[in-house]
Amino acid sequence: MQNIFDDSTGEIRDTSEKGVNYESVVKNLFEVVWSINMSVEPYEIIYLNDPLTRTPGGVYKKAAATIEEWQNTIHPEDQERILDEVVSVLNIGSGNYAYRALRGEDNYRYVRDRVKVFYENGKPVRLDGITTDIDDIRKSRRDLELSQQRLRSIVEALPDPVFISTQDTGKAIFANEMLFEVYGMKPDEFLGKKAVQFYQNFEGRKSYLETLAKDGSVQNHELLLQNNKGASYWVSASTMPLEFQNEPCFITILQDITVRKSLERELKQSNDRYQLAIEGTNDVIWEYDFKKSSSYLSPQFWEAMGLKPKKNPLDKNLLAKFIHEEDREEFLQLIHHKFKTRNEEFELETRMVGKEGEILWLFVKAKILYSEGKGHPRRIVGSLSNITSLKQAQSKLRESEAKYKLISENSSDCICLQSPDGTFIFVSPSCRDIIGYDASELEQLRLREFIEKDDLIQVSQAMMNVISQDSKMASVTFKAKHKKGYDVWLESRGGLITDGEGDPLYLLTSTRDVTERFIAAQKLKESQERYKLITENSHDIVTLMDVEGVYDFVSPSIKEMLGYEIDEVLGKKISSFIHPQDLDKVVKELDKTVDEKLKDHKMTFRYRNKAGDWRWMEAQEGVILDDTDRIIYIRTNQRDITDRILTQQKLQEKEEQYKLVSENSGDVIALQDFEGRISFISPSSKFLLGFEQDALLDTFYSDLIHPDEQPFVQSIINQVTQNRSKNVKVAYRIQTQNEEWIWVESSYSSIESPNNEFLYLQSSTRDISERIKALEKERQLGKLKSSFISMASHEFRTPLTTIQSSNELINMYLDADPTPNIKFKKHVGRIRTELERMNSLLKDVFTLGRLDVGKTIIKKDITSLTGIIKQVVLENSVQHKSRSIQINIEGEERQVELDSQLISHSLSNLISNALKYSENKPDPEIIVTYKKVGVCVEIKDYGIGIPEKDQKGLFESFSRATNVGDIEGTGLGLIIVKQFVEIHGGTVTYKSELGKGTSFYINLPDV
Repeated sequence: MQNIFDDSTGEIRDTSEKGVNYESVVKNLFEVVWSINMSVEPYEIIYLNDPLTRTPGGVYKKAAATIEEWQNTIHPEDQERILDEVVSVLNIGSGNYAYRALRGEDNYRYVRDRVKVFYENGKPVRLDGITTDIDDIRKSRRDLELSQQRLRSIVEALPDPVFISTQDTGKAIFANEMLFEVYGMKPDEFLGKKAVQFYQNFEGRKSYLETLAKDGSVQNHELLLQNNKGASYWVSASTMPLEFQNEPCFITILQDITVRKSLERELKQSNDRYQLAIEGTNDVIWEYDFKKSSSYLSPQFWEAMGLKPKKNPLDKNLLAKFIHEEDREEFLQLIHHKFKTRNEEFELETRMVGKEGEILWLFVKAKILYSEGKGHPRRIVGSLSNITSLKQAQSKLRESEAKYKLISENSSDCICLQSPDGTFIFVSPSCRDIIGYDASELEQLRLREFIEKDDLIQVSQAMMNVISQDSKMASVTFKAKHKKGYDVWLESRGGLITDGEGDPLYLLTSTRDVTERFIAAQKLKESQERYKLITENSHDIVTLMDVEGVYDFVSPSIKEMLGYEIDEVLGKKISSFIHPQDLDKVVKELDKTVDEKLKDHKMTFRYRNKAGDWRWMEAQEGVILDDTDRIIYIRTNQRDITDRILTQQKLQEKEEQYKLVSENSGDVIALQDFEGRISFISPSSKFLLGFEQDALLDTFYSDLIHPDEQPFVQSIINQVTQNRSKNVKVAYRIQTQNEEWIWVESSYSSIESPNNEFLYLQSSTRDISERIKALEKERQLGKLKSSFISMASHEFRTPLTTIQSSNELINMYLDADPTPNIKFKKHVGRIRTELERMNSLLKDVFTLGRLDVGKTIIKKDITSLTGIIKQVVLENSVQHKSRSIQINIEGEERQVELDSQLISHSLSNLISNALKYSENKPDPEIIVTYKKVGVCVEIKDYGIGIPEKDQKGLFESFSRATNVGDIEGTGLGLIIVKQFVEIHGGTVTYKSELGKGTSFYINLPDV
C-alpha cells in the first residue's frame, strides 16, 4: 500500500522515513484509503480507514464493498467515462480521475481517485487508491469564478470608463473597453502601470491620494487625466475597495467631465465679457426676474434720465413707470400680448420723461424667457437705445423728402436713397422701367439680391469711398438681374447726404440703363481681340479672299500646317490648290456663300501642301460685309483633318468587321460610352434578354443589372476604363424583358483611340444560369457530405469506444481465468483487430471531413524533417518487425518550417502503404533530397505496383487499386496526403510500374 503514498503525498513518504507507523497515519487522514485484490473474484474493496467518517455532512451510511457496488454509486453520466479511465489505468499502471459518487440518498458529491496498479507477469493483481472528497472545494472555486465573472460583466456593461488596481502597488490589472475607447489608449499602454501616473494636476492628485489613504475610498474627485498621446481629459473619479482575484484592490469609475469643465470655463469668460459689454456700451441694459422680483438698470439709464440710481427699480409692469403717459398704455398692451402668445421677441419705439421734463425717444428691445411648465414669463433681458437725435433728423428729413420726391418722380433715371448699410429708403417710380421692380419691391431688397457677387464688390467699394468721404462722387458700371430674369447693365452715380456734424446719413444714387451701349462696346472689343487672337495664335489657317477666290490675307500658321510661306500663297486663287475631284464642289460652296451672304458655312476638301501631298482640310467660311451690306471679303478658317479622316476610315472598316462578328455571335456584344449608355448591341440580345436591338440603344446598361450587384459591377467597369484593361470577367444577375433575373458572365474590355483616349467599353455577355445552379448544387452536396461525415464519425466513435472498453474488460477477465476459453480469446483478439481497423477508417473519414469544410488549421514550427521521417519509420516497424527501411540523405540537411503533425501523418500513410504492398519483396527506401530551393522526399517500394487503369482516380475518396486483394486499406489515405501537402504549398506525384513497384514524391517549397 505504501506505493500509493509515494506517488500522492511527499509528506507521508517523509513521515515514513522518520519511522512513523503507517497505520496511525492512515487513520488520521481525511482521505479514504483502499485496496483491491484483483487475483481473486469477486473483486472486493478493502478499506484501510473508515470511509463513513470522511464525508462532510455525515450522510454517507454505507460504503461499496465490491467493484460492482462501487460502479453503482457513480453518477450515470460519469459511468462510461470512468470505465474508460479504469481501463486506461490498468494499461498504463497509474492515474487519477474525478467523478460524482453517491453519498446518501440522491446526494452526489464530487470525489477524486488516485490509483496505482501492481502487476505480476504482466497482469494486474492489485489496485491501491486514495479517494478525496473535493465537492466543497469545487463549489467554492465555482462560486469564486462566478463572482469574478459577474464583476467583470458588470464592469464591462458600465457606460463610464472603469479600472481595477491593486492596493499594494496601485497598478491597473483590469479595465473595461470603454476606458480604452474614450481615452484613446491601448490595453498595454494602461494595464500594468500605476494609474496615478496618468493624473496630471499635482494638487488634485495629492488631494486624491490623501483622501484615499485617510478614508479608504474617494467620491467624485476631479482630476486631469492624460493618455500616452498627450491628450488631456477632465474626469470625476470615484474609488472604492474590493477583493478581485483573491487580492485586495480598488475599483475606480471615471466620469468624463471635460465638456462640463470647458463649459464652466466658457461661462466664466462669457460672464466677464458680458459685464465688460454692459459697462462699455452706450445702450442701457435692463432685466427683470419675475420669480425673484429682482431687477437691474445699467448706470447709463440713470445718467441719461438725470435720476439717482435705485436698487430693484422695476416692478411687474417693467419700464412702464418711466414711459411717457401717452405711450404707457401701448407699452403695457404690447408686453401683455407677448406674454399671452409666449412670444420671445419684444421691440418698441417709445418716449420717456427725464428729471427736468425733457422728452427722450428710446428704442426698447428685449428677449423674454418662459418657464417650461405653464409657460409663465420667467425672465426678461433687454436694451434701451437713445434715438432722440435720429427722430429729430427724421422729422427734418421728411420735409426735404417731399421736395426730393417731386424731382425724382419726374426723372427718367432711377433716383434712390439708401442707408449706409444698403437698405433702400426711397426709390423713384422710374426704377420699374430700368430694372423691373417698383419702389415698394425694391425697398424690401438688398443690393446682393439682384447684383452679381463680383459686381457687388465693385459697387460697394465705390460707394464706400463716398460714404467714408474719400471721394465726393462715384460712378460705376455693373451688371444686375432684371426682375424678369435677364441681365441688364447699369451705370450709377452716387453722392453722400450728411447730418449737421458731417456724419453720413444717406447715400443718394442716380442709375440709368446702359445695356445697349455696354454690349456694343463689348462686342467691338471682343471682335478686335478675337481677330487678333485668330490671326496671330490660331493653329488654324485664317484667310481672307475676294469674291473671286483670290487670297488677300493668310495667317502665319500656313507655314507649320502646309509648308508654304505667306508670299507663296498671297495673290493666288484657292482653286490652284484644291484637288481636281473636289474643285467643283468647292466652287459651288463658295458661290453659295457669296450669293446667300452666309456668315458661317462648313465644307471639306483636299488641299495640296508644298511637298505635293494631298491633305484633308475642313474650312468654316463666311462673308464680311461693310455698312452698306456689300461683301468685302470671304473669310475662311481651315484646319488639317487628315488624321481624323484616315482614322474614321479605319474605324469604319473595323466597325464593319465588328458588326459581322457580333451579329453572328451567340454572346451579346455591346458597346457603351463613358457614361454607360449603350451605343451598339448585337441581335443576340433578343435571344438572351428578349429585347430588340432598338429597344436597348441609347439606354443605360446598368439599369438592367440587379441592384445588389450594381455597385460591384460598376467598380469593375471603373477599373477597366481607368486602367485600360482587357478581358476582365464578372458574373452578375441581369433582368430580361419578362422581368426575370438570370445569371450572366460579361467580359469587359476598354477600347482606346491611337492617342490612348477612351472611346468605348466593350462587353461580351453570355448566360451562365445553368453553371450557377450546378455550382450551388455542388456546394450544397459538399456541405451535406461534410455534415454527414462529421456526424457519422462522431456517432460511430462513441459506441466503438464502449465496445473497445468492454472487449478489454472481457480480455482482462479471460486473463484472470486460470483455464480461459481459447475460442473466446481468439474472438476477443479478432474484435480488437477489427476495432483498430474501424478506428483507423473513422480517423481518416473525420480528417477528410475537416479538410472538406476547411477546419484543418496549419501550425508550422521549425523542426527536423529527417527526424520526423525516422520517427515515422520507427512507429511503422512495430507492425512490420521483420522489415527495415533505408533512409538516404542527399544535399545539405537543414531545419525546415512545417506542421509536424500533418507531414508526419502524410509520411506515415505513404510508408505504411510501401510496407503493406511489398510483402516478401525487397525493403522500401526513402530518399530525402535537400535542394537549393525546397526539399523532396521519395518513398520507393518494390511491391505490386498500381495498374494503369486505376491511376487516374488514385487521389479520389475510397479509391483502391484492383490488384490489392485482401490487403487492408480505406481508400482515403492518399487524398489526405495530397491535401495535407498542398496546405503547405507542396505537391505529391508518383511513378508506378505494375509488378515492379511504386515511388511517391513529396515536394515542399523553399522552407
